[in-house]
Amino acid sequence: MRAGKLDRRIILQSFAVGTSGDPTAGTWTTEATVWAERLDAKGTERATGSVVEAAEASQAYRIRFRSDIDPTWRVNDGGELWRIAAVSPGGRGRDRELLLLVSRLDPDDEA
Repeated sequence: MRAGKLDRRIILQSFAVGTSGDPTAGTWTTEATVWAERLDAKGTERATGSVVEAAEASQAYRIRFRSDIDPTWRVNDGGELWRIAAVSPGGRGRDRELLLLVSRLDPDDEA
């Protein structure tokens, strides 16, 4: 992987459940800030007339290999929040890479 393609900083965050044990109450914690390449977005949209009922965007980020990434984490890319849907290994040797397949988080779904 050429370092020049890793042209943006993304934040990898994990969700820490609060002391109450309620899985919806907690905070997002930064696990790492890494250089990444953002790959082309794909999206789908379902509309009735002029009203969009559902929209889903998907994206991928290429980063250097890390063994600690969990698919329950999220990506924060300049304030855009993405749920990690899958972590796919790629490459071999020193320049091993990972592809993070992500989908956009609904702003109401941030917690």
